[in-house]
Amino acid sequence: MSGTEIDVSAARTNFPQDRLALQMSTAGIVHDLGNLIQVASSALNHLGRDPNIATAPGAVTVIAGAKSALERAGCLVRQTIRTAKEIEGVIAHANVAICLADVHSLVRSAWNENIHLEVRVGSNIPLVRCDRVGLQNAVLNLLFNARDAMPDGGLISVRASLSESSNQVDVCVEDHGIGMTSETMVRAFDLFFTTKGDGLGGVGLPMVKRFVEESGGSIDLESTLGSGTVVTLKLPAIR
Repeated sequence: MSGTEIDVSAARTNFPQDRLALQMSTAGIVHDLGNLIQVASSALNHLGRDPNIATAPGAVTVIAGAKSALERAGCLVRQTIRTAKEIEGVIAHANVAICLADVHSLVRSAWNENIHLEVRVGSNIPLVRCDRVGLQNAVLNLLFNARDAMPDGGLISVRASLSESSNQVDVCVEDHGIGMTSETMVRAFDLFFTTKGDGLGGVGLPMVKRFVEESGGSIDLESTLGSGTVVTLKLPAIR
């Protein structure tokens, strides 16, 4: 996809480091929990509109998606109360294929039919050095942004592949929505910057960036106004 590519590895905010870390941690937890609750609520609303819930086709899948969302919300809460001693020295790792399959199962049961999600995972992809739940929440954040960028519906693609150097796995989320202006792209990873109006916005992308960098990876953003956006998570592979 053509467009302007920005390397955000050197992006900075105007907040002092300690204040920024506190804000991002607090706002990020709220934001991620909001996303997960939104999934569960959408699924339950879908059930509520069905006059024959018990026998409705696909009801089991919808209920499973709602339960999965609530389980992830609980996992996020548990993460916040772990002590540093409990996680010290532990190398987190994730299977990208399994993570993306779980995400795909989660959102397809709750989203409207005008949004189509395609997930493609390359063969022989190694584990990546990151937290499994963190990766799933990062992808969910990107999917929600992609969905919001396509108010009339469309295709969202998620692709995972091994880089040419074989030392990282690239996870790309692409939409064909409204895209971004160059001014918006420059500030896309600034905490609390949003073009969505009122509400808790401007948190998702900064949290995704923070997650990737804390995992030892990097994130790239490519967008063309009127054509769509591609966000690529570059995560270190474990051999």
